[in-house]
Amino acid sequence: MKTRTLALTLFALAACGSSQPSRTIPAPPATVNSAEAAPTPVAEKVPAGPDVNRRLPLDPLIRRTVLKNGLTVYVMPHKKPEQRAQLWLAVNAGSVLEDDDQQGLAHFVEHMCFNGTKRFEKQAIVDFIEKVGMRFGADVNAYTSFDQTVYMLTVPTDDQKTMLTGLDILRDWSHDVSFDPKEVDKERGVVTEEWRLGRDAWTRIWDKQRPITFAGSRYAQRSPIGLPEILKSAPRDALVRFYKDWYQPQNMAVIAVGDFDADQMQKEIETRFGDLAATPNAKVRTPVPVPHDQPTAVTIVQDKEMPYSQVSIMQKMDHRSESRWSDHRRWTVEALYHTMVQARFSELAQDPDAPFMWAGSSTGELARTADNFSRFAVAKEGHTAEALTALVKEVRRVEQFGFTQTELDRAKADFLTNADSSAKEWDKSQSRDVADEMTRNFFTDENMEGRIADLANAKEMLPTITLDELNHLAANWGGETGRVIALSGPTTAKMPTEAEVRELYTKALAAPVEAWKDAPARPLMTAMPQAGKVVATAHDASADATVWTLSNGVKVIVKPTAFQNDDITIQGWKKGGLSVAKDLGNARFASDVAAAGGVGDLDPVALRKALQGKNVSVWPQIDELSEGVYTNTRPADLETALQLQYLKLTAPRRDERLFDTWRKQQVEWVKNRRLDPDTAFYEDVTAIETKNHPLRTPTTPEMIGKVSLDKSLAIFHDRFADFSGATFTIVGNVDPATLQPLVEQYIGSLPSKNGKATAWKDPRITWAAGKVNKTLEAGTEPRSMVSMWFSAPDKWSKESEADAKILGMVLRIRLREVLREDMGGVYGVRSYVAIDREPTQRRTLAISFGCDPQNVDKLRKAALDVMHELTKEGANATNIEKVTEQLKRGRETDSKENWWWSRQLHDAYWYGDDFGQITDLSPVLSRVTSDNIKMSAKRFFDEKNQVFYVLRPTVVAAPAAAATPGKQ
Repeated sequence: MKTRTLALTLFALAACGSSQPSRTIPAPPATVNSAEAAPTPVAEKVPAGPDVNRRLPLDPLIRRTVLKNGLTVYVMPHKKPEQRAQLWLAVNAGSVLEDDDQQGLAHFVEHMCFNGTKRFEKQAIVDFIEKVGMRFGADVNAYTSFDQTVYMLTVPTDDQKTMLTGLDILRDWSHDVSFDPKEVDKERGVVTEEWRLGRDAWTRIWDKQRPITFAGSRYAQRSPIGLPEILKSAPRDALVRFYKDWYQPQNMAVIAVGDFDADQMQKEIETRFGDLAATPNAKVRTPVPVPHDQPTAVTIVQDKEMPYSQVSIMQKMDHRSESRWSDHRRWTVEALYHTMVQARFSELAQDPDAPFMWAGSSTGELARTADNFSRFAVAKEGHTAEALTALVKEVRRVEQFGFTQTELDRAKADFLTNADSSAKEWDKSQSRDVADEMTRNFFTDENMEGRIADLANAKEMLPTITLDELNHLAANWGGETGRVIALSGPTTAKMPTEAEVRELYTKALAAPVEAWKDAPARPLMTAMPQAGKVVATAHDASADATVWTLSNGVKVIVKPTAFQNDDITIQGWKKGGLSVAKDLGNARFASDVAAAGGVGDLDPVALRKALQGKNVSVWPQIDELSEGVYTNTRPADLETALQLQYLKLTAPRRDERLFDTWRKQQVEWVKNRRLDPDTAFYEDVTAIETKNHPLRTPTTPEMIGKVSLDKSLAIFHDRFADFSGATFTIVGNVDPATLQPLVEQYIGSLPSKNGKATAWKDPRITWAAGKVNKTLEAGTEPRSMVSMWFSAPDKWSKESEADAKILGMVLRIRLREVLREDMGGVYGVRSYVAIDREPTQRRTLAISFGCDPQNVDKLRKAALDVMHELTKEGANATNIEKVTEQLKRGRETDSKENWWWSRQLHDAYWYGDDFGQITDLSPVLSRVTSDNIKMSAKRFFDEKNQVFYVLRPTVVAAPAAAATPGKQ
């Protein structure tokens, strides 16, 4: 059970759901490659023996059967989360199987599965899911890629009828989708809006790079989101034809993972799907090859909305088997290779004159029939050619001189730590993660022996993997054929021509390189701080937590849990933060500057080596109203994590060279970000809403240029110089008796002046008042973004906080029903309702969505009509039932998570509230009434204070031939 690198597939996914795709994903295939050698990686000295090629068995908890009709069934009992089951339908069909007149219809079919089946008319499936307390998008969703379509359903299992209805839904999806003509026409708008929402610089670049990457393959001619002209006009029969051709039992798997009786679940699935018959003379799926015998190809694409430059080199190869012991070992060897290469790239990036900000290496699935070996970098503007040269240079260095034994030892230690932690967490892993692994087992025969077996395999394999074997792999990985060199960036960036790229690559291959010099690891901490003592112990009965008061005035709340086996979360804070800073320009960057240099006498490279084989993360941060630290680790590494936490808080390392690196990298990240229209739009909305308050203004190159190393470090030291009155919460698999001496040593020793607890100051943000209407013209795609804010001062109370949460849930449901389902005008709608307690008490209601520029006014009116409806009528009985159940079901799962306890403990001790009162759900449930929702809507929907902001395209471009959708 492994995490696969699917760099390209991730960009080819199209999801059915209700929220906007992330705007922060990198561009499609960012990859890099090697010199003239064999096109497929070769490992030597693999231990010989009769078991080398043995097929790895399935995890013994998994029941995998194939029914007589060819349908595959997976059943596995799993109690994370409790009283829930993942019921998935995996269909071995995606966009690569579409006929010419069906481009985009594999994804369209996926949408239609939520718009009416034999037993569930129109929106009845979503209606059912929401009534039983699940959420559209989070608990019922689907995605379509080049090669597959997967439907994902979460249902409660404490009610037998509900659980079995979930299986009925899967059965209807597999064979009985209605394709009601009216619903088809309504859904055209939704899939078209999904296409529209995905139109950006990354998509346009991928549209041009995909034909080069997949040259000679059908993959070059298909994109899951398809062609807008087909989405708008394809006849119903074309959808039905794809569905009948490919939704056949032999192409499908039913997956059930969760808190249920496995025997009963097996029987119920066989009862429902056993009579599913294949269509006579159904199409048979045959592999779609991706040729890799072509000479090196080069693609250079620039886009005026692309905020940064990328360089990638990819080596295509046939897809490798993933089912045998030898395959697992090969994957392990490759993982070690990438870990070591990544470490070298990270070290090189510390140089302020490095031509790239970040670089990496990976292997993964390019398509069902092809894998890729990639190296990639985000280049500094104007240094794309140099970044390409640097990548090739490092590849040559590894090929010529290999790795060092110390590098391999560290990589092995990290690998074993990750495998050990994964095995310990196996029974506490989320059931959806297990179900996802099962889809890979079904589609590609990826081994799924189980994480406990993976750990045993790691312990068996790692000692046999030698430095000679890794160096042999490094020297023989790559080749002239099947290579794709891809460059992309903004139109303002200097880019080499194709001829220059080829010349650069050739020269870099021939350039002399020296062997890598690897400095030995040094200890993290050489001297122990003066320990403090627990001077008082109390018990928080409402949270069932131990409360220690330390001699330095720090309060520590310890909540042991069994929700995860190998996880501990530590959160520490004291009040103040940026709100008390006199030099805001340096204060807002102080924690970043402190982190850039390392700790003690260890720079970031030495620090990484000191932490080899350890699973620790520590993030000090100066926020708006507080300064604090977030630490995550596991029981075996708890002391190391506390040591690192102590050093990061008390001993940030000053390094002018690394500060210069940080400054240059930050300027690169921010200077072109407003080339992306969506980024510019949301920054402008914030500027208008907060009247350009310094705490809310986006980072600019000018700000970075004014940051002082010494002033920033002085601010950091000042904010963390006195922990009097600070609070720490520790949640997870901890034993208080074992924990206490560690807390005394590393938290009790934090500096203290034994003064009073600090306080924050009101930053006095001046919010927009009255009616504000603004339009930003940016972008070339036919898409608009709409943002509506209603905000005003108000009085906070627990009741008003609950009302905001309830209204927000009702609003999300109604906006989806009206703007998406009824009007087909959006792919998703975001809404936010809240009442702030600090720093000033005020209410906010916000709605945002993307749409066709021609539909802005009518969709805005529809959103306002929804709000008017709620103010006049409240919520109907159905939505009252949905919100009530979602609140209950959400609490069932949230309260079994460490992050939830950490957040609730923070809020209780920050505000001085009783934990039992702030986590008691019954007062919230009592407020879920139509009258109360009506009252809340009137309160939060204040049209006297409204900011209406719309992004419209500068030039409306003609629809592109294809697009890459975002995944929800």
